[in-house]
Amino acid sequence: MINLSFIKSIRDLPTAPRRFLLFSCINLISWQCIVGQVLILFGRSIHMPSSWVGILISFLPLSLFLVIFSMSAVEKYGPRKVLIYTWLIRNLFASTVFAIPFAVNRWGEQAAWHILLFATLGFSMVRAFGVSAWFPWLHEVVPKSALGTYFAVETIISQALTIVIMFAIANILGMSGGAYRFYWVYFVGVTTGMISIFYIRRIPGGLSPPLEVAAHEKFSAILQALKDKKYKLFIFFIIISMSSIMWINVSSILYLRDILGFSDTKIMIFMAFGAFGITLTVRYWSRHAERYGSHKTMSILIGAHSLIAFSWFAVIPDASWTMPALPIIIAGSVFSAGFSIVAYRGMMCLVPLENRVGYTSLWIVGISIANGIPPIIAGKLIDLFQISGFRLCFLISGICGILAAFLWNSFRIDDEDVPISDIHLMIRPMQPLRSISRLVWMILTMKKKDNG
Repeated sequence: MINLSFIKSIRDLPTAPRRFLLFSCINLISWQCIVGQVLILFGRSIHMPSSWVGILISFLPLSLFLVIFSMSAVEKYGPRKVLIYTWLIRNLFASTVFAIPFAVNRWGEQAAWHILLFATLGFSMVRAFGVSAWFPWLHEVVPKSALGTYFAVETIISQALTIVIMFAIANILGMSGGAYRFYWVYFVGVTTGMISIFYIRRIPGGLSPPLEVAAHEKFSAILQALKDKKYKLFIFFIIISMSSIMWINVSSILYLRDILGFSDTKIMIFMAFGAFGITLTVRYWSRHAERYGSHKTMSILIGAHSLIAFSWFAVIPDASWTMPALPIIIAGSVFSAGFSIVAYRGMMCLVPLENRVGYTSLWIVGISIANGIPPIIAGKLIDLFQISGFRLCFLISGICGILAAFLWNSFRIDDEDVPISDIHLMIRPMQPLRSISRLVWMILTMKKKDNG
């Protein structure tokens, strides 16, 4: 039975926020079908080497750099124009995937690899440039008094929808063999992406530039932030921690498929259960950080994640007994998502309002490095050493996690005055780029508190 208070919360929202909420849901379907976990499986289905898959996965996080520079376009042209054009262009890039069958017939298998790389790179870069327009527009159409309700409703819907999408993708992938089933997934992604573009026109606002940040402030502020020793340590610890998570995120899916021989359908079902675990626990970790401090909670979470990394050694192919993969995947999803949410909270506590541009830009650089470099190296190791390469990835992830746990335990973050309450409602662990853009915008638009 549907919670009546949840339905009431949706009805209480004004028309514009409800429309934006529907746009967000449509876009989530598109994102999951094009650059979600299914992308790794798609790459391997066309026999793309693991080293190429690593590069493929690195495009999305490395494109985060563009979020820093794209704010200028939002200031100049307004969120509506930037979002419409970039969403259209990213869908055109994604559509090039449908040329793969023709390219393979003419130029061979490697043509498919190049097209998928091209489509994903273009999609990632254009999306990173356009996503900076998302939250300014949302901030414009949703009244401040309704922001809490909006994010609570959006979080519930997006988490539930993510699980449904993953099960739906699993069902599509189970329909037939070969790469054609992935084209159906992409067709859904591109179609919903185009629908979202037409639906944007129904959302009011987004016409006028909402924020002005001086050009010199955007670049020199980064150098100023680098003088803050504590924040530099924080970013360094974040890079170690997030890279530990990313080593497992990439290698575990490839391990399930290539070493354990799991079907693509089964892997997506496992991922859906992991998303369900995130849904059940996301609020708990935010409350834990409020009570015990962000640094302590991050130490616990990344330490637990390191144990998950080592647990993969017990998932042995063709053995009489092996640890089941499903509980490891669920636990890994819970700990990594929890860490991401608390890490965002910790960052918010350390960013001074007088140089918020520089600090958030440095954060984006750190996150981009942490999430973008490990997939490239992991793919190369797996290509070179096969099963030993997987185990090396698990080992590196575990060691980085243990090191990070000790580092966070000795770090100190003042959580007494968090600038944004209910930070867990702002973060989507399955969509880091959206989370980055949201918090960057919120930090840039925060007003200084009166000294009196």
